[in-house]
Parts: sequence; C-alpha cells; structure tokens
Amino acid sequence: MQNILKKNWFWSLAVIFYFFTRLVNLKIIPIFTDEAIYSRWAQIALHDPANRFLSLEDGKQPLFIWLAAISQKFIQDPLIATRLVSVFAGLGSLIGIYLLSKKLFDQKVAKIAVVLYILLPFTLLYDRMALFDSLLTMLGIYAVYFSVVLVEKPKLDTAILNGFAIGLAMITKSSGSFFLYLLPLSLLLTKFKGGQFKKTLVNWLPFSIITVAICQVIYNSLRLSPLFYMISRKNMEFIRSPSEVLSDPFLHLFSNFSALLGWLTSYTGILLFVIFLIGIILGYVKKNLKIVYLSLLIFVPFFVTALFNQVIYPRFMLFYFPFLIIVISYAIAQMTSIVKNYSKYLIMLILVSLILPTFSSFKLLTDPKSAKIAESDSGQYTNSWPAGYGVKETVEFLKAEARDKKVYVATEGTFGLLPFALQIYFYGQKNINIEGFWPVDASNLPAQVLEAATNRKTYFVFNENQKEINSPYLKFIAKYQKGRGETYLRLYQVIP
Repeated sequence: MQNILKKNWFWSLAVIFYFFTRLVNLKIIPIFTDEAIYSRWAQIALHDPANRFLSLEDGKQPLFIWLAAISQKFIQDPLIATRLVSVFAGLGSLIGIYLLSKKLFDQKVAKIAVVLYILLPFTLLYDRMALFDSLLTMLGIYAVYFSVVLVEKPKLDTAILNGFAIGLAMITKSSGSFFLYLLPLSLLLTKFKGGQFKKTLVNWLPFSIITVAICQVIYNSLRLSPLFYMISRKNMEFIRSPSEVLSDPFLHLFSNFSALLGWLTSYTGILLFVIFLIGIILGYVKKNLKIVYLSLLIFVPFFVTALFNQVIYPRFMLFYFPFLIIVISYAIAQMTSIVKNYSKYLIMLILVSLILPTFSSFKLLTDPKSAKIAESDSGQYTNSWPAGYGVKETVEFLKAEARDKKVYVATEGTFGLLPFALQIYFYGQKNINIEGFWPVDASNLPAQVLEAATNRKTYFVFNENQKEINSPYLKFIAKYQKGRGETYLRLYQVIP
C-alpha cells in the first residue's frame, strides 16, 4: 500500500486538493438565476418522466438536467445536488487534461496542467456552479483526446468513444458542435512527408465517419421531443445568422474581441497570459504542429464567438480554456529547459504569475463578493439582481411559517430566480403555495394575492423592483443586499 501511495503521491495530492477547492463552502456563492432554473428543471424531470425534455422548452439541451435529476435523487439539497454534477465533471476534466497533455507532450507538461487547472479561478468557479459549462468542458477534453488517439491509431473502439464524447457534448450545449466541426484539424498531427499523410487519411476517414454517425445519432435523439426546434430558435437569441454577419461583419467584432480578451486576462492574470503567448510563439517557431493544433482549438471558437455572437458571457470560453492551460504548461516546461542556468529566477517568475489568480481563487472560496474575477461574472453571481442573496434567509423564514399553517407566497417573476429558487426547496409540501406574477405593480397587487391574504399568511417577494414600496397592503419584513451592489431582495407580508 505504501509503495502504491509513493508512486501515486502526485495524484493523491491532486485529487485531495481538487475536492477541497471544489467542495469547501460550496454554497458560499448563493444560487443565481440560471442555477435556479436548471435546478428546478432537474427537480421536475426527476419526479415527472413526461418532463424529461423540459429544458427544450427554453431551447437548452437536456444532458446536464438529466444528470442533475439523478444527483437530486440522492442529495436532499437541490442546489448542492446540481452543483455536484459540475464538481464531478471538473474531476473528469482534471483527469482528461492530464491524459491529453501527456499524449501530446510529456508527463511534466501534464502535471503542470493539472496544477494550473486546480488553481486558476476560471475553472474553480465553474466547477462549483450548477451550469452546463463544466460538463461541456469535460466532454470537450475527451473529444479532443480521442480525436488525437484516432489520428495516431485509427481503431473502431476509439472512433466509438469519440462519437460518444462529441455527441454527449452536443446534447449538453450548442457549443459542443465545435468539436465535431474541428475534428479534421486533428490531421495536423500526422506527418505530411513521404505519402504518410495520404496513408493516414485513408485509415482515418472511415473511422471518423463512424464517429460523426454516432454523434449525430445521439444529437438527433433529441428529435424525439416535439420541442427540438427550440434549440435553433434559442441559439438565434445569442448569435447572428451568416447573412447578418456578411451584411455587417464588424458590428460586434471589436467589442466582443475586447471583452473576451479582457475576461481571459482577468482569469489568468497578465503574466500567465504572456506565458501563453510565449508558448504559442515557441510552438510556431519550432513548427510544433501540436501547438498549432491546440492554438486552432482556442482561436477558432474565440474568433467565431467574437464575430457571430450578439450576447456573450465569460463562461462561453470555458470549453476551450483547458487547451490554453496546456499551452501555458508547454511554455513553462520549454522555458525551464531553455534557460537552465537561470531556472531559479524563472521559477520565481512563474510563482509570481500564480499569485494573483491563486488569490482570486482563495477569495472565491472565502469572500466571493470581493473576488477579482471578470466584472460580468461578479455582477451575475454576487453583486447584482441575478444573484441569490436573501434566498437562503427567505427559505428559512418560510419553512418556519409553513411548519404548522398554510402559507401563500407570491413572487415578482414567473421564470428565473423567482419563483424557482424558492420552489425547489418546497417541492411537494402542501402547507405552502408559491406562485409567480409578472409584471407586478406594488401599488396594485393581483386580486389573487389579496384574496389569499384573507384566509392565510401571505407574503410577497420582490427582486427586480428596487424602488421603495409604500403600499397599505404590504408590511416590510426584511431586505437582503446583493453582494456589494445596490440591489436587494425584499420580503413583505401581505395585509388584506
């Protein structure tokens, strides 16, 4: 046993540290709007088989929801259960980034990549959130890994595994299609001299057709739902059509490019981003086709997003962020071998480059309101109206109220943080009825709410209306600040 631990000390420490960083204070960032939606969908799908494709109503692929439903079967808290899907997907990514780095380069690069994956705040944040992106990232890493293996040794089992990885990515999120479209890029890893490329292509092509067929079967299984068409409709809310891009290609290009680049540097820190650029330069100077391949896996979706998207968030970059980590790891390994005489200074520089991102990760685990992360993310998750500060306290208050009497709760909103963040904690409880309304005029409450107040305790929860409410029908109970922002969740009792 001691020999096994001695040989695997790196992985023992890596897994322990991974779970520590992903599980400690798992609910310190409160539930936010999208998490409430996904947790609610998973809860409904768990208890009602007819709603297993519920997410398609909003144009979202269902794999994450299905896994969250399974998790909720065993974990009582719906938010923790749903976030654990991302935690274990992140563990899969950790293993995958090691395998891919080792396959492309060596064990040294692979170990550096593992350390960076654990430490960097971008991966840490999303491995702890109940969102689709960590699962997509894990499946993407394995799609690339099997694509690399398939070029090296075309085999049926590899083609099947690759088809499943890409297919499952495609029923997780639309961005998973990139791994299908970029599949031919793996041919860059073969030799182009002496007829080797032609031979590889002939061997690779039939197995790749099998990969494509399998992933298409998996994706098109969603057509079993009559709501399949909603996926393309939802996508068009985020991206422009090719004809729109051709008519005005620069409409969002520069603003999107600037935002994406700013978010990347905020999550890696300037020094690590410079090391990434050094890795790209070294790879191209040395004509290292593995770096060329990885760079295309990063730059193609980066520029496609900048060109086509009309709505962007930092998490849209997560699925190709591991390839950036691998390039950084390659650069560090190359730099330490090139400047051996100054290795101690280089190591000091690398350690300094890790200070800022590691500190950001520490703040995410202890005080997320002040963590130096992308402003777009801090607004959504901690400091603006989508953040769920106040939900925990409101749930505890309502549980106490509904313990021995009937309670009616009205919320400002019918979809999103309210009412879903409350409903997930009262599923199947007969003493409490939670109902959403939109739009809401605080000075003219819905008749249904006023009627409910005549025969039972009735409360109204406001989240988007930030004006002071002066109504004879509303008695102020409490308000909860959203992080360090100027918005509040407010709870009132309805007085008939």
